[in-house]
Amino acid sequence: MNNDRIQIMENTPVRQAIIKLALPTMLSMAVVMIYNLTDTFFIGRLNNPNLVAALSIASPIFMAIQAIGNIFANGAASYISRKLGAKENDEAKSTASVAIYTAIAIGVVITAALLIFREPLLSFIGTSAATYQATSDYYTVISVFAIIFIFQIAISGLIRSEGATNIAMMGIILGIGLNIVLDPIFILVLDMGVGGAAWATAIGNGVGALYYIGYFARKKSLLSIAPRWFKPNKVMYGETFKIGIPSALSNLVMSFSMVLVNILAAGYGDHVVAGNGIQMRVASMAFMLIMGLAQGFQPFAGYNYGAEMYHRLKDGFKITLIYSTILACFFCLIFIIFGESLIGAFIKDQATVDAGAKILKAFAIAIPFVGLQMTMMITFQSVGKAINAMIVSLGRQCIIYVPALFILNHLFGFNGFIYAQPIADFLTTGGAVLMSLSFFKGLGRLDDEYASNENAAGEDKLPQPEPVAVD
Repeated sequence: MNNDRIQIMENTPVRQAIIKLALPTMLSMAVVMIYNLTDTFFIGRLNNPNLVAALSIASPIFMAIQAIGNIFANGAASYISRKLGAKENDEAKSTASVAIYTAIAIGVVITAALLIFREPLLSFIGTSAATYQATSDYYTVISVFAIIFIFQIAISGLIRSEGATNIAMMGIILGIGLNIVLDPIFILVLDMGVGGAAWATAIGNGVGALYYIGYFARKKSLLSIAPRWFKPNKVMYGETFKIGIPSALSNLVMSFSMVLVNILAAGYGDHVVAGNGIQMRVASMAFMLIMGLAQGFQPFAGYNYGAEMYHRLKDGFKITLIYSTILACFFCLIFIIFGESLIGAFIKDQATVDAGAKILKAFAIAIPFVGLQMTMMITFQSVGKAINAMIVSLGRQCIIYVPALFILNHLFGFNGFIYAQPIADFLTTGGAVLMSLSFFKGLGRLDDEYASNENAAGEDKLPQPEPVAVD
């Protein structure tokens, strides 16, 4: 980490520091959001709801692959930020190298497993006779290139952990920009359909990964991915997996929840599966930007927690929470007012538009709660509170949502199906608030102790009066 990054973490006014760190990550997420919408848009131009449904059905597998990368993008990154704050730079450097090579090894295993169990997994995620071939095309490509997706996500998280959010942003923009250019060529010109979208994603991620490797090769980072720094230890792995596995589990549960949602949606028709898939990508506009803001706060939170500058951590949290809530409320209004138009921009099939718009408007009710959830989850991850982070994430995706989904769907049909998520978000937010109050109360005590120790140390350094000679 160069002096400019240290200055941002330690001395730049908190509001200004959050903005500097968060804007690149928000822009990165905006690009990811555009990519999500672009895939759906060009598939939608074929005006075949079965192809849109196939993309939605295959998405949980891609999310599961990304979850593996997030073990290191979140787990190792949290530990690195804290070590940098504590000035233990060699441990931070070694952690980065260990994370990368461990991610590569796991990526090889995941790729092999996806290819070996291809047929049972395709059946499990809810393909029908009408969607099987298109889903299979997408699945095969992302399985073959799973190792690249895992590597790219892991290395971008490590770069972000040292406050180099601009570099992390550029890699994402480069990769996804190429993806967006290739989408219409592969999908429409070459008539590769859903498989073309997968190929564009694989090539874009590969180019982004090469950019990140170049960053380390130019030795612009305090961290390293050189093999000579591969010096694993129990603490390093323990801290990485303590945060990373719950984070990955949250993503895996989200992926599993999507499978369940698609299975239930299929009971109302393939047009509902397609409409739900489109609304999820439209709703991701809010989710991704709020997550980008929270991820910009991550290195700041981890660094200042490691440096025991708890007052900066608390101030940064408040500012991030205010900004994320304002952003969430803005999108809530947009989705409620322009729901039909947003869904209709992707497909002209009226039944699909009606279903997607109704689901989107129901989801919009929950969006104001997302700011608090994301800010708290990232804060807990940053300071090593894995259980707290997992409770917030899993509450929204599994612990509350899945039971609510099945119960409400059974009792109220389609209305129960679409309002399960807002109810889960409301209850999860209540739990997050209780945990945050407890956390910051404890942080206040630590801050008081730190201030007392600093005052005592200062008094010890004051010049002492000369002893008076006594005859």
